[in-house]
Amino acid sequence: MNRVLGLFLFGCATPTDPGSNEPVVMFGNDESDSDASVGWSRDDDGACPDTWVMTYALDGRVDITHTPLNLGNADADVGGLDTDELVIRMPDAGGTPVPGQVQITAFELTQAFEVSVNMFGDITIVSDLLLFADDECGLSSGSFDGSAVEWDRCEYGPDHGSNDWGPDDGASGPGCLNDYQVEGVIECVDDSLVVSCADGWLDEGENVFDYAYNQPMLDLRFDGSDLQRFTMVGADYGAEVPTYSNNRTWLSLTGELKTMSLERTPDCLCEG
Repeated sequence: MNRVLGLFLFGCATPTDPGSNEPVVMFGNDESDSDASVGWSRDDDGACPDTWVMTYALDGRVDITHTPLNLGNADADVGGLDTDELVIRMPDAGGTPVPGQVQITAFELTQAFEVSVNMFGDITIVSDLLLFADDECGLSSGSFDGSAVEWDRCEYGPDHGSNDWGPDDGASGPGCLNDYQVEGVIECVDDSLVVSCADGWLDEGENVFDYAYNQPMLDLRFDGSDLQRFTMVGADYGAEVPTYSNNRTWLSLTGELKTMSLERTPDCLCEG
């Protein structure tokens, strides 16, 4: 339990006034410009082709590293709820998904858990955060080669690779998960004589999060040609997540196919 508590005591927030017990809205940046590319060709009649809508259940892990003196380094499991999903559109040929352009059209992941540690009195952290993005016209574009999805260009902000990299200059490009929303509450209840909510840059009581940015992705590698499961690949920890705190944060995901259906492609995903 101490390891997960460290996630909050050493860095998933920003300094606030420790004297206030009122709910505080943290990070009000709601500006994010989606530029996922489109390009499925229309048929001779000008209609969009049908494409496969692949919905994957998500499981994963968050890793927190590079905290001061590494005292707050931690990891926590995420995902596993029915609502935790990634939706990808893939091209069709003869009733089967085939290589070509792909688009993420929806993403949702919940980070909800409670931890409590007795340090001469209990300090309790209750996390209830929702990460999501949804756009039938595409959030992130890439290409599928039959065994993996490689995302299009996604350029990191200038401070990437340091603890100063934050959502305000997170990333840009069609291969990012654009318009990625973070909403929810972290509640801190402090009855400890040794540590306090302020040690984690949290106010006692509710700390409200509401912001948006463009999240870099890692490539997805499928376990087999049936596309039943995928794993994020390309980094030791996972995709790096920009934060407003003094750490580096990473998200790794696996997906298992829930449903697949051949559906009409929205006009906004077709050229011309």
